[in-house]
Amino acid sequence: MRMGDVLSLSFQALRSKKLRTSLTILGILIGPAIVVGLTGLTLGFSNLIYHNLFSSTSPNDVFVSPGNSNLNAYVIQEIQQLKGVKEVVPYYLIPATIQTPSGPTGTEILSIDMSKAQAAFPGLTLQTGQYPSPYSAFGAVVGYYIAHPQYPLQPTYQTGQTIQVVMNTPEGKVTKTFLVTGNFNEFSSAFADVDQSLIVQSIVGRQYYGDQYSGAIVVVDSVSQVNQVASEIQNTLGKGVRVVSVEQFVTLINQTTASIDGLLFVAGASSFIVAFVGILSTMFTTVVERTREIGVLRAIGFTRRSIMILFMAESIMMGLIGGIAGVGAGVGMGYLLTSLSNSGGGRFGGGGPGGANSFGGGGSGGANPFGGHVTPVFEPVFMLEVIGITAVFSLLAGIIPAYRASRIEPAVALRYEV
Repeated sequence: MRMGDVLSLSFQALRSKKLRTSLTILGILIGPAIVVGLTGLTLGFSNLIYHNLFSSTSPNDVFVSPGNSNLNAYVIQEIQQLKGVKEVVPYYLIPATIQTPSGPTGTEILSIDMSKAQAAFPGLTLQTGQYPSPYSAFGAVVGYYIAHPQYPLQPTYQTGQTIQVVMNTPEGKVTKTFLVTGNFNEFSSAFADVDQSLIVQSIVGRQYYGDQYSGAIVVVDSVSQVNQVASEIQNTLGKGVRVVSVEQFVTLINQTTASIDGLLFVAGASSFIVAFVGILSTMFTTVVERTREIGVLRAIGFTRRSIMILFMAESIMMGLIGGIAGVGAGVGMGYLLTSLSNSGGGRFGGGGPGGANSFGGGGSGGANPFGGHVTPVFEPVFMLEVIGITAVFSLLAGIIPAYRASRIEPAVALRYEV
């Protein structure tokens, strides 16, 4: 029996029961759609984080934040004296709100020595203007999305304008007006949401917090010394500080991605099992309904092997159609989910600050805390593998019904009444 005849007869059989075939294919495509869609979304987020991490942060950076004790000038000096440390850049984080005509909007003030910040963040560059004087308590550089808000009716703050903020300090709420001396280019970072922050000189933070820093960025002499320096800081200061290096952050991303992949595997396997049962049920029902047809085919010369191949071809065809449709649905689902994530907020006017210690430990609030736009990643080889796995599951589900159909005797089949 020629393959073309097998495919033609199988397709005609599927078309004769359009509703049942459609529902079975719908049950099949759920598994591939979930696996492809969520895997593409996960890879998209991972790529975005890696891009933000390595394009905005030096691999020589180690981030230190307070643990069980305060991070003061004495601790900063201890770190500076460690072997392999090139520079220590302490900073203050001050939660604040910007007073706009449409109401207060959450932000965060990063108070740091701007002459040293470039060493810690080589990707942070000015779009317009200049840095305020080192001794200026009223100059500020605004983040990209404060100068260029994404939402309508939000004011823009350009070089030469003033911006009024209400800061939450140990002394209570303090209203302060800053002169905008410049604004940064877009700076997506996994460690800080600079795009929605005001950056001022360290003198501002020192006015309210003294030498009680929110954290410090340790710039190491070379990449090969990063782990050693991070370990020395932790061993020297113990639980008094929390230490995170870029490499540790990469390890955390990999571990998180592996955990998500495990969950996707369980979800996908469950969906494939449901599809397997659905195909099995459909094929058994088909065999019963087509018993007389099987008798006729046997009577005109079809062998048991031909009958078995015919029914197995039907199950494989449903699997291939369901797999291809599922991959297409998964691609669409991936783009839909990422579009919802990209438009969910977190850009000047979309959420409050991330908290006093978000710098170096995650960005600020919003649907997409990583900064930038997520684009799902779909690997062609993986999609072909998903279609192949779907076809294999369909083949396995069709073997028993096909074998049962091939064992029906022609005389019994011709006398059968449905």
